[in-house]
Amino acid sequence: MIKFKIFFDIEKEEQWLNHMLSKGWVCTNINSAGFYTFKNTVDLEQIIRIDFQQDLRREERSNYKQLYEDFGWQALKEKSYDGTYYWLKRKDGNDELFSDNDSQIAKYKRLMKHSSNLAIFSFIWLMFFYANDNFYFFNIKDAYFTPGLMDAEGFSFLFSFLFETPFAIMRFIPPWLFLATCSMYVVMYFRYRKSIQQFIQ
Repeated sequence: MIKFKIFFDIEKEEQWLNHMLSKGWVCTNINSAGFYTFKNTVDLEQIIRIDFQQDLRREERSNYKQLYEDFGWQALKEKSYDGTYYWLKRKDGNDELFSDNDSQIAKYKRLMKHSSNLAIFSFIWLMFFYANDNFYFFNIKDAYFTPGLMDAEGFSFLFSFLFETPFAIMRFIPPWLFLATCSMYVVMYFRYRKSIQQFIQ
């Protein structure tokens, strides 16, 4: 079974994967485009954890993976291009990747850095649309390039309008997408920052 999902929060992603597991569906692969592959399982005594380690060098990645494999964790993805690692193991009472507060705090700091970087990246792209006169944020009519389209009538208007609408939508939507993406990552930044407080107090 294949499902498509987009997550900004890896904790919600982790909860969803474990919910699927509780229903008898274990994840076997995660595609970077948001496609999750599942297979049936009768072994419900398993658990999935997600970690984020974007800044590991090649040798550090090898040592990192070996460490968790030695503790019984199985990687769901052989390679991680964005630094997200998915781990699966049978429940044995030691079902957390991190056993101390400092490690948990370090994890959330890595996630904060990742969220801030993506928020900045999205904002730069938003400004790119604005600076290049491709910014149709408030008026979708400006995304129609056919001269005199809105003054046309009858079949001529209908044909031109229907023909150009898909292109106008492609011009109109990207700024909104980058704004939404930027906003989501800003929200995630502060959510991860708040999560750190529970380990400091």
